[in-house]
Amino acid sequence: MNLIEEHEQGLFQELENRLLACDGVTLYGRARRRTPTLLFSIAGVPSFEVSERLAALNVNAPAGNFYALEASRRLGLGDEGAVRAGLAPYSDHEDVNRLVEGVAAIAQHG
Repeated sequence: MNLIEEHEQGLFQELENRLLACDGVTLYGRARRRTPTLLFSIAGVPSFEVSERLAALNVNAPAGNFYALEASRRLGLGDEGAVRAGLAPYSDHEDVNRLVEGVAAIAQHG
C-alpha cells in the first residue's frame, strides 16, 4: 500500500504543479493530506465543456458540484461547479501529460 501511495502522490504532485503553472486555471483545495484528486476550473470556459473536451482526449474528468452545492456556491462556482480529475494506482505519466496538455490547450484557446 505504501508503494501505491508513493506512486499516486508522485504523479499527483506533478499534476498539481503543472496545472498551477497554466494561465487561466484555478485549483480549489490545498489540504496537506488528501486523495490524489483535484478540483479545477478554467476561466471563461464552462466546466461541462471542459469535461466534454477532455473526454474527447480520453481523459475522464467529470464536471459538477459533486453533491456539495453549498460549497460550490461558496467558492463562487455556482450550481455548475468545477471539473474533478483524479489519479489511481494504474495512472501513469502519459495520463498526466494528456490531462495537462488538454487543460492547457483549452485554457489557451478557450
